[in-house]
Amino acid sequence: MGDKTFYGPGLTVDTKKKFTVVTQFISSDGTASGDLVEIRRLYVQNGVVIQNSKTNVSGMSAYDSVTDDFCDAQKSVFGDKTQFQARGGLTRMGEAAKNGMALVMSIWDDYAVNMLWLDSNHPTNADATKPGIARGTCSTSSGTPSDVETNAPNSSVTYSNIRFGEIGSTYTSTVPGTFSAASSSSSASSSTLKMHWAQGAHFAP
Repeated sequence: MGDKTFYGPGLTVDTKKKFTVVTQFISSDGTASGDLVEIRRLYVQNGVVIQNSKTNVSGMSAYDSVTDDFCDAQKSVFGDKTQFQARGGLTRMGEAAKNGMALVMSIWDDYAVNMLWLDSNHPTNADATKPGIARGTCSTSSGTPSDVETNAPNSSVTYSNIRFGEIGSTYTSTVPGTFSAASSSSSASSSTLKMHWAQGAHFAP
């Protein structure tokens, strides 16, 4: 969040090339029955494990994962409503996950706000210098479904090798001991973390 050099074409995670996304769900007691306390993301590309970038937003600490503290700080600095916290936050999300969830991935366009909430300034009439408004480099006039469907009707993405299991078991690094410079203390091996479970998937543009 706020790091404009990390994810995109030609950046640390190069979205023009195949990469693996790993999401780790970490519990309070290191078991699958503990409360969900952290969601951590990392990437694997060209055999290199890339730790998530750190938050670069004025008024926020340098978070690199989703925790209750991160959620509270983000909502405060962005001036957002605390809807996630009001619904029980990570603890409630973890309880729901234990009941079973379906993983859904898709490619789609947005008839409501043209996907501007994802990769442009949104709301479009807000000050783009304020935290949370600038979300990407796309023009505020881009992303209309008529344009997307006319000019890119054959767009596609491939999701493959989807796995889930104990943390550290769903991906491999073919370059021994390599971690991206985006990591610092968080680059410690997963074995030092309290484990819940993780999922990984390959993405190909």
